[in-house]
Amino acid sequence: MILKDQDVIHPMVASEKYGVSVDIGTTNITIHLSRLVDNKLINELTITNPQRDYGEEIISRIDFARKPENASLLTRIVRAQVGDGISRILQHAKCSPRLVDSVVVVGNTVMHHLYFGLSTNSLLKPPYVAEHKGSILISSSDVDLDLHDDSMCYSPPVIESFVGADAVATMLASGITKSDSNLISIDVGTNTEIAALNEGEVWIASAASGPAFEGMSIECGTPGESGAISRVKISASNHQPSFEVIGGGKPTGICGTGVISAIAGMLDTGILLARGSFNKDLRTPWLVTDSSIIHYIIATASESATNSKIVLTQPDVRMIQQSKASIRAALGIVLQNARLIPDDVSTLYLTGVFGTGLVVDDAIRIGLLPELVNTEIKQVRGGASIGADLLHNQEYRDAAEKLVAKANYIELTDNTEFKRKFTECLPFP
Repeated sequence: MILKDQDVIHPMVASEKYGVSVDIGTTNITIHLSRLVDNKLINELTITNPQRDYGEEIISRIDFARKPENASLLTRIVRAQVGDGISRILQHAKCSPRLVDSVVVVGNTVMHHLYFGLSTNSLLKPPYVAEHKGSILISSSDVDLDLHDDSMCYSPPVIESFVGADAVATMLASGITKSDSNLISIDVGTNTEIAALNEGEVWIASAASGPAFEGMSIECGTPGESGAISRVKISASNHQPSFEVIGGGKPTGICGTGVISAIAGMLDTGILLARGSFNKDLRTPWLVTDSSIIHYIIATASESATNSKIVLTQPDVRMIQQSKASIRAALGIVLQNARLIPDDVSTLYLTGVFGTGLVVDDAIRIGLLPELVNTEIKQVRGGASIGADLLHNQEYRDAAEKLVAKANYIELTDNTEFKRKFTECLPFP
C-alpha cells in the first residue's frame, strides 16, 4: 500500500510493536511500516535520496565523498531524509515512535556505508574491498532516529564491494535460501545485482547499469509513477506510436519500462537498426532526422501534459544499449560460473525498478534478457524492501549470515571476460 491521504488506516494498538524497514537506493528511498507479530505491511513510502544532488550514480558519489567533510554531509542528509520519512509514515498511520522496536536498513554497499558513517574510499580502487562487511546491530539513536531508548537498528552483512545488504535482502525475498531448484534473482536499478542458485551454491555479481532504467538521464525520462508512459506500441504501416500512461490521462514523460517497450517496437518496425542507430532512410513524421539530435516522437506536444513533445533521442538509445549490455554480460558471467545455461533456469525472480511493469518479451527483444523457455518468471516490486521486512525476524537474520558466508562473489570491475561479453551485447538482437 502506498502512503495516501485517503487510505483507511486501522488504529495502532498501544501494546503492539512495529518495525520499520528502509531500503536506501541510489535514486530513491523506500520505507515500510510493518506489524512485528505477523509481519503485516501497514504502509509504505517512497522518497528521493537527497544525495543525488552530489552524483547520480555511486562512482560519482564515492568520488565526492573522498573528503571527510563531504562524506559527513552525505551521511547527515540521508539520515535526515530517512528520519523525516519515518516520521511521516508513522504520523500517517497514527503510530507512536515508541511502538517501533526494530529498524532494518538495507542498501548497496555505498549507500550502506554512507548511512552508517563508514568510509567509502576503499571502493574507489582495486581491490575494491568494503570497509565493513559484517552485520550491524546498534541503537536506532546512533543513526539519529528518534524512536525509543530500546529501539534497535539492524543491517545484514555486505557480500562485497558493490553487492550490498540490499542484494542480501532481495535474495531472501526470492526464496533463494529455501529453494531446491535452479533460481536466478535480478534486482535492476542504478546497479543491478544478479544472483544464481545451482545445487545449493550461490553466485552473485553487480553490474553498473546506470540510472536510465529508472527513467533518469533520459531526455524525457521520469520515474515509473502516475503520468509516465509505461508501454508503447508502434504501427508497422505508418510508424505512428500509441502508448499507455500510468494512472491514465496525458503523459508527463516516459519511464524505464516505456523506454524498453518503445525500443522493442522501433526494432520490430525498422525505425532502429541492430547497431542502435536510427534508420535515416525511413520517411515518417514520427522520426525526426533533420534536427541537431535525431529523435523519435512518442507523444506530440498536444498529447502531453507538459505541452512539450515526448521523444526518444539517439543518445537515449545509446545509454539504454550500454545499460542492457552491462546487465546481459553480467548475467552471462554469473550463469557461466554457476554452470548454468538459460534453459536450465527454473525460476527468474525479477525486481527493482521494473517490478511488475516490465513486459519480459520486450526485455528479450532488446537483448536485456535471454530467451527463457523453461522458466517461471516472478516479477515483484520492491524485492529488497520485502526482504528487509523479513529481517525483523531472527530466523531470517541467521539465514542472511549463512547466505553471505557461502556466496561466491564475482568482481566485474577490470574483468576481461565481462568486458568482452559487454562489447558482444551492445548491438540489439
